[in-house]
Amino acid sequence: SDWEPAIRIGVLDCGEEENYETCKEYGILYYPTFRYFKAFTKQFTTGENYKGSDRELQTVRQMMIDFLQNHSQESRPPACPPLDPIPSSEIASLFDKNSHHYTAIVVESSNSYVGREVILDLIQYENIMVKRVLNSDKAFLEKLGITSIPSCYLIYPNGSHGLINILKPLRSFFSSYLKSLPGVRRKLVSQLPLPKKQNKQEGAEIKTWKEFD
Repeated sequence: SDWEPAIRIGVLDCGEEENYETCKEYGILYYPTFRYFKAFTKQFTTGENYKGSDRELQTVRQMMIDFLQNHSQESRPPACPPLDPIPSSEIASLFDKNSHHYTAIVVESSNSYVGREVILDLIQYENIMVKRVLNSDKAFLEKLGITSIPSCYLIYPNGSHGLINILKPLRSFFSSYLKSLPGVRRKLVSQLPLPKKQNKQEGAEIKTWKEFD
């Protein structure tokens, strides 16, 4: 549910008779089938089919992230923050500067999804920004005292900074810790940017999708 402003999940039960025609129209032949629909799509589409055989939750979550990153800048959901890594030089410029929010930097390898998952976990929270940086700049990591990845480095509002000591370097541990920081709280619904609703065409049939968390 934390990711909902960036990507929403709906469930259509093809076993229900009222959904037979819809499932046939979308070419759904086996279950479960995952389809991705880009934001702001104006023309009818049956979506992009996930063709992988791995249906594990972690794999599907990573595919969702890949799908978000494949959006162009213009078509990306407005609530979806940048997921690409930033250069280490940009991080250095944040040190020793007062700010009204925390900045958490997840340091990881290029094939890790932890940073992107934590970024999405925190999009509904205020007074904190999460960024990711790759472990390619060894001198920079040594300067910060980072000896293992993934790691999370925190810049406090007063400009001080340091490495977070977490029991396990897992997405769930990083996200829970950051959400528990003083002043970090969930945004009000009115603060979250949402896509503009498209005017439905006259006489068009609207199919209701069930929400899934």
